[in-house]
Amino acid sequence: MMNFEEIQIGWLDRKVRYWTFLILYSLFASAVPALAADVKMSIEPQLISLLDRAVLKIEFINTKGDTVDIPEVDGLRIQYQGQSSETRIINLKRSSKVIHKYLVTPSRIGDFTVGPVNCSYKGGQKEVTAQLRVIKPEDDKQAQQISEIMFSKISTDHAAPYVHESFGLDLKVYIRDGVQIDGNFSLRGGIPESGLEGDLKWDVTHKEQEERNGVIFNVYTLRTSAKTLTAGTFSFRPQVQLNVVIPRQDRRPYGLDDPFFGDFFGRQETRPIVLDCNTLKVTVQPIPLELRPDSFTGGVGTFGFNVSIGPKQVKAGEPVTVKMRIFGRGNLSQITPPTIEASHDFKLYEARILSSKTPNEVIFEQVIIPTSDSVTNIPAIAFSYFNTKTADFRTLTEGPFPIEVEAVPQQAAQVIATIPSSFRQETKILGRDIVYLKSIPKKWKTINSLAWHRTNPFYISLAFPALFLLVMASISANRNALANDVARARRQKAPKAARKNLQRAEQALRKKDEAAFYEALWDTLVDYFGHRLNLAPGEVSLSAVLARLPQQIEALEALFTTIEQRRYGIQSGDNKTDMKNLLKQTTATLRQCERIKR
Repeated sequence: MMNFEEIQIGWLDRKVRYWTFLILYSLFASAVPALAADVKMSIEPQLISLLDRAVLKIEFINTKGDTVDIPEVDGLRIQYQGQSSETRIINLKRSSKVIHKYLVTPSRIGDFTVGPVNCSYKGGQKEVTAQLRVIKPEDDKQAQQISEIMFSKISTDHAAPYVHESFGLDLKVYIRDGVQIDGNFSLRGGIPESGLEGDLKWDVTHKEQEERNGVIFNVYTLRTSAKTLTAGTFSFRPQVQLNVVIPRQDRRPYGLDDPFFGDFFGRQETRPIVLDCNTLKVTVQPIPLELRPDSFTGGVGTFGFNVSIGPKQVKAGEPVTVKMRIFGRGNLSQITPPTIEASHDFKLYEARILSSKTPNEVIFEQVIIPTSDSVTNIPAIAFSYFNTKTADFRTLTEGPFPIEVEAVPQQAAQVIATIPSSFRQETKILGRDIVYLKSIPKKWKTINSLAWHRTNPFYISLAFPALFLLVMASISANRNALANDVARARRQKAPKAARKNLQRAEQALRKKDEAAFYEALWDTLVDYFGHRLNLAPGEVSLSAVLARLPQQIEALEALFTTIEQRRYGIQSGDNKTDMKNLLKQTTATLRQCERIKR
């Protein structure tokens, strides 16, 4: 029998379990969202400089919402950057947000209104707006828009070239003196998608200063040459993207008052700016059909022509090699070989192109075989081209070329006649008792051996299609996940981007190109941490990286500082050992950052 104490203990246990369950149930119920769904749009900061940028956010509160198309606003460039989500529990109440971020870049000063934007979400829809004010830069009290601070112009040295004729393109980038850039230029669009021969390769040829309306500009000239495959009008309007270096004084202090060190310790940012450009129209003329000679093989430009043959003494039926060299300026790659006049005294083979170590020339080789000793020379060879300077056809002729052909002694021909035989072989059937013997097989097998489709390997192979489908489904699911998660997709690109730039740095180190070496290391940091932390190129700075990866504060500060100092203050004759150590330090630091899970 149970005594009174045991009964009392059992009653207390039931009471404890009851109240524990009640408390846990209350906590769970109170954590269920009780807030109403809403949508908000904001711009931070609301007051920026003409050279600065802002971030526009659309927040779906306690609901989900898709990407919203922002209407165009004159004077603003709005780019979608991605989405994020967050969940908070305050006073036992849970709230959630889905945030879509847009990057806002101004092109002029003024007050701007973004919207109204119609946002649809589960449970309703709402129109939202946001305000932004853009003011003049502190160091420029006159500029009203970006085009007054920096702009670009494109021009050509030949406004009416012919098909296949090379013409130069000069793209000048004007930067108001006092505005600092990182020196990297990239072109976006504005180049004809078809009709050009190959891709255009732009080179920065020189830098100079120019005064325009009393203002001094630093002028960078980018130059290339182009050729067209067809006649017509071609429009060029490239957009130049560059990075403006903007000092920041609102970073956390490092105990140094010198602004030189302040910038190197993360008090500056780079902002990508896209410059518009004028439209350049180039009218390409076709090659005229009138007075075109038969020996024209497609050459357009200015050329020279010479021919050599050998050997000059042969026997009938022996080959003679003809080499034709065309050199000069023009479309050498489109020229077909000049033709040799056909004759019954010669046998001609198809011409072939020989490799040449000398630029601006092409060499053709053709084999010709004299068939009799009556041949005394190889006929003259003509090459015609269209001269783009004089706008007419020119013909260059080489030859004829004398040769000596020796007759070959004739030998009696031996003809073997085939006389058909009138004898017919007959096959007699001797009887049915003849058995034809078969050759012995290479491998014997027993009668009761299993067929191939009943063996274990065959049964195992039946699982391969299902396994293949599972693998493909896994790959497809991973691709879909990356397509929907921009941050995760960029995170996976970070190591590859770092390796590519580190290889550039190693190549520059071998070539002893210090500027390219430090620029490659800086690109390594920008590309790696941009993908790793889902940051735009202009948002990668020491402070932004340390905010996400505080575990590596000492290593990252030393790395950013050293590379930034060397990048803007390269001294000729830097110690190669120091450069190797800096490369190893960069690699080791990025590996440590890669091990950090976040």
